Amino acid sequence: MKSLLYHNNGLKIYILNPDIPQEWFKNVNQQLSSIGDNIIDLKVDQSGFGDSQISFSNRLNTMTFNKLLLPRLLPEEKVLYLDSDVIINHSITALLNLDFSEPLAAVKDLNSPDSEINAGVVYFNNPVINQHPKIVDQLLPASKQPGLKNADQSVLSNFFYHQAKFLPRTYNYEVGVEGYAVYHHIDRIISELARISDPVIIHFDSDDKPWNLLSTVRYRELWWYYNGMSIRDIIDHVTLGTNKPRWSKLRGPLFCLTNSQDFSHLTELVTTLSDYQFEIAARTSMGPKLVSLLKYPNVRLYQGILPQVMADRLNCAKAYLDVNQGMKDTKVIRQFLESGKPVLAFNNTMSMAGND
Repeated sequence: MKSLLYHNNGLKIYILNPDIPQEWFKNVNQQLSSIGDNIIDLKVDQSGFGDSQISFSNRLNTMTFNKLLLPRLLPEEKVLYLDSDVIINHSITALLNLDFSEPLAAVKDLNSPDSEINAGVVYFNNPVINQHPKIVDQLLPASKQPGLKNADQSVLSNFFYHQAKFLPRTYNYEVGVEGYAVYHHIDRIISELARISDPVIIHFDSDDKPWNLLSTVRYRELWWYYNGMSIRDIIDHVTLGTNKPRWSKLRGPLFCLTNSQDFSHLTELVTTLSDYQFEIAARTSMGPKLVSLLKYPNVRLYQGILPQVMADRLNCAKAYLDVNQGMKDTKVIRQFLESGKPVLAFNNTMSMAGND
C-alpha cells in the first residue's frame, strides 16, 4: 500500500480483511487526509468459502478468493484489484483511466499464457460483469470444485479468459516466476521478463518472497525500500516532491561468489570496514556460518543467486573479494578483472595472478 500511495494520490483504497482493527484505519486516514487518500475497511466473512482452499499450496488461503466477490461487494463501476505481494513502482494513472468494455482486464499468466490470466492484478468492469448475475452467482461455488490448477485464478480464467482485455506485462511483472524459469530452463519466460527493464507493477508471485530471511527474487531491495517508508515520507513526496533516499549510503559494494562457508578474515573485514557494503552470493543454499553474518547491517546475502541478479550485483560492485576458501568460479573473477575493477585477495585465497 505504501508504494501505491507514494506514486499515486487521491485514491479510494478498499482493504479486504477479516480482522484489522478499526483504530488502524482511523490513524492512517487521519495522516493521509492532507493528500486526499481514503483507506476503507472492507471486512469479509470467510465462512462462506468452507474448505475451498484445501487442494492448494500452503501459501494460499481463503482471503485470495475474495476477489471473486468484488463485483457484488463494491459500488464502484471499475475496481482495480491488487494482490498483497505486489509493489507499485510508478504512477498507475494510465491504467486507472483505461477505457474498456470487456468484463475485466488483466495480464496473461506467464506459465499458462494461452489459457489463464494472472489474478494478482485484475481490473474489474463491474457493470459489465453484473449484467450477467448468474455468472457472479457461479464464481464462488466454482472455487470449491476439485482439480483447479491455480485456485481463484483458474476460476476467473475459466469464466473470463476469452472475454478479457489483455494488459501489457508491465502492469503485472511476475518476477516471482523467474527463479522457476531459470531452474527449469524455460527460455520463453526468461526472455519475456528480460524485455521489461522498469515495470510499473512488480508481482512476487512465488513462495520466494522478498520478506523471507533469504530470498533470491529480484527487486527484494525495492520491496524493503517501500516497506521502510513512513506516512510522512509519502506525504512529503506528494506535497513537496521530496524523495526518500533509495539506496544505502554505505560505500562499495564489495562482492564475492562462494561455493563454501569458509572464508579468510571475513568477519574482521566486515567489522573493520563497517562503512562498506559486503555482498556474499552463492548458487546454492547457505549454511549457518554464512547466515550468522546477517547480524552485521553491512552484509547482504544472496542465496541461490539468479543469473540476472548476479550480473547486476557484479556491475554495481566496486571490487571483488577473492577471500573464500575452496573451489572458485575463475570465469567470473577473470571477467571482473577484465572489466578494469580490482579483485582483492589474501595470499592464501588468491585464485589467479593479477589479484591485488
